[in-house]
Amino acid sequence: MKSKAYKLFSIIGEYSLCGLLFSLAISNAMVEIFVGLAFFGFIGRKIIKPDFKYLKFWPNIFLVLFLLFSALSLFNSGLYLHKSINALFGKWMQYLGIYIIVQDSIYDQKIIKRGLLLFLFGASLAIISGLSQYYLGFEFLRNRGIGVVNGGVYAITSSFNHYNAFGGYLVVVLPLVIALLSTVNSSVQKVILLIFSLFSTMAIMLTFSRGSWLAVAVAFIFLSIFSKNNLKWSLPVFLVVIVMFFFPVFHERLFFIFKAGGDSDRFKYWLTAWKMINAHPFLGIGLGTFMANFTKYIHNLDPYISPSYAHNCYLQIWAETGIFSLASFMAFIGGLGCIGIKTFLASRDFLLIGLLAGVLGFLVHSFFESNLYSLRLVILFWVWIGLVVARLRKSELVNVC
Repeated sequence: MKSKAYKLFSIIGEYSLCGLLFSLAISNAMVEIFVGLAFFGFIGRKIIKPDFKYLKFWPNIFLVLFLLFSALSLFNSGLYLHKSINALFGKWMQYLGIYIIVQDSIYDQKIIKRGLLLFLFGASLAIISGLSQYYLGFEFLRNRGIGVVNGGVYAITSSFNHYNAFGGYLVVVLPLVIALLSTVNSSVQKVILLIFSLFSTMAIMLTFSRGSWLAVAVAFIFLSIFSKNNLKWSLPVFLVVIVMFFFPVFHERLFFIFKAGGDSDRFKYWLTAWKMINAHPFLGIGLGTFMANFTKYIHNLDPYISPSYAHNCYLQIWAETGIFSLASFMAFIGGLGCIGIKTFLASRDFLLIGLLAGVLGFLVHSFFESNLYSLRLVILFWVWIGLVVARLRKSELVNVC
């Protein structure tokens, strides 16, 4: 009886994660449903077989410290203590739970392939929807109108609520596709992935998200350093970028930051975050209270600006939870990157390096945006981190670190 129940919960967990990977491109509601099912399947399995040996992964120590310092920031939350408690238990602990569930559930090569296939299928729908938004005037996934950036430039959003959010999603997609081109042997599969990469590149360019352009460039540099001659399939991608930059609108958008008023609001958000950091550098102003405290700290800079996130995840983590929390988060990422790179150099696992490149691109983009505070993007990040660890667990060479 227990074995049948365990198998049922395993199936629920596996298919809910596959559904989650697909729905990340589609809607918040679908994401929340599949996250709930994934937790249900995970809890059911662990009640029957409480095995947590896989958590003995030394970078996880820094995640524990991150949670500890985030919890300590609640002493500074004041009137907004309820917001901090909700952020701690309703958001951050849930995200870390997703990270744990993914690495525990993706235990088989077939599950990884199935999940990534559904992820790419969802991504292809989002990309086609975004391109139709630009060229035909509509996107069919969420029926959103095209976005407008500074200077009257039209930017695609696809099913996301902002062009920067769509760009942040694509920054994870494109490195994976390029890396997969080095793993498949079928010429048909190579052609499909090549076409996918070209459309993905067009979509990233048409988001007009400069943070996304920089992030994907860093991810490609990372891939080129470690992949060496295996990046020949990315040459058409560079060709598309070069051709598109012949159009004035692209290089004008790239250098808009240097014009008067270019990114003045973002700089005000950063200065506001820095004022919060100066006031409470060690434990922060309280987890989840950035926007609640925003007006208090922005007043001297611009009393008429609306409350907003910091548009820099690292400044916001520091402002809310202090320097020790931010250092713990970065130490976790650094440890994971160290193990991932060493394992790749020993195994030449291009799926692993593609996943790592996506994480790097996402983190670069997070320097300019609020990715870790956007539902679909933050879940995408922790799912990706979980996939990296699951991939490392599949390798016998993970002990090199």
